[in-house]
Amino acid sequence: MIQASSIPRRPKQLTQISSADQKKKDSRIQFAEKILATYSPSGEEAEIVTILKSELESHGLSPRVDFAGNIICEIGSGSPSLLFCPHLDTVPGRLAVRKDGNKLYGRGACDAKGALLSMLLAFEDIAEQFEKDPDRSQGRLIFAGVVEEEKESRGLNQLIKDRLRADAAIFGEPCGLNKVTIGYRGHVPVSFDIRTKEAHASAPWTTTNAAEVVFSLYDSLRKKLSIGGNAQGVDSVSVAITGIRSGTAHNVIPGSAKMSVDIRVPIGTSSAKVASRIEEIASEESKSKHCVIATTFAELTEPYKARVDCRIARAINRSLLKRGLKPSFVTKSGTGDMNTYALAFGVDALTYGPGESKLSHTDSEFVDIQEVFACSEVLVDTQKEFFVLRN
Repeated sequence: MIQASSIPRRPKQLTQISSADQKKKDSRIQFAEKILATYSPSGEEAEIVTILKSELESHGLSPRVDFAGNIICEIGSGSPSLLFCPHLDTVPGRLAVRKDGNKLYGRGACDAKGALLSMLLAFEDIAEQFEKDPDRSQGRLIFAGVVEEEKESRGLNQLIKDRLRADAAIFGEPCGLNKVTIGYRGHVPVSFDIRTKEAHASAPWTTTNAAEVVFSLYDSLRKKLSIGGNAQGVDSVSVAITGIRSGTAHNVIPGSAKMSVDIRVPIGTSSAKVASRIEEIASEESKSKHCVIATTFAELTEPYKARVDCRIARAINRSLLKRGLKPSFVTKSGTGDMNTYALAFGVDALTYGPGESKLSHTDSEFVDIQEVFACSEVLVDTQKEFFVLRN
């Protein structure tokens, strides 16, 4: 973790708010509740896209929907260019939407509709400023709400296919008001299909138990992929079983078994090389256990980390300091769309948004609406700082 060395100041407080500003704030809270109430698991984002398209059009903007179903809107022109990229989908599972003080509860409140709202509101406010002051629009700002981030990142891959390249990007995920994610581990999702011969359970010595091979293979993966001194840290390879299926009857030794494994790869290690090593380990296990093991990989993601002194990191750092906040730049154990985008285009990217990441995908996720607004203000100033900064 890298922290700014400046002495933190107390965040600025508004002493009073005008009736017009209060009306705008109340309207935005209602809109936030509407977004949360719109169920949008991966693959079912059409309704939320319609709502966002109507919202942007109500501000005189011209959003479009691409082939994958992403909603995209651009303002300004020329260079530099900056991308705001939240995702629209959530994991499956409906949750009741409710408001408790400043906390909004519901599926996706934390991951990552809070960040979606912060980026959308910031984009609208910046568009308003561009209209009032054309000198501020000497650059291009892109808002791209993408689909299926929680699955195979189909939306992000469409942006890459369409060459929607910006000079830098900010992705929307829960981090917290003063925390900025500059690095994520890589991802190697893999599944194994193990085949042996079935036998009667009374004579286990006559065959190889496919279910037992699963656990032997898992143990080999954990031992042989070990990298880094701390098995629980972001500097290590982590191996986690996410699914096992085997067996047909209580008195039959399984002749087949399937296992899915989630493997995360630290910065400085190649996901492709880890995948190659996984194939070698599976082959070794197949020979020693006298069975057939088929290995299948989903899309690999390489690890990525932005420099803390890159232009976009300096811009958000300055924005946070202006608010009396002490910026904290972190590397997380998960994997994000920012990895793929940054590496595909050779640009700097980071991730930012309201909420606590530990609540992601849980039944108790919530976001603080005041933090949503505060993150939005940070993003507005980050755009301004980014446009005026020079490398």
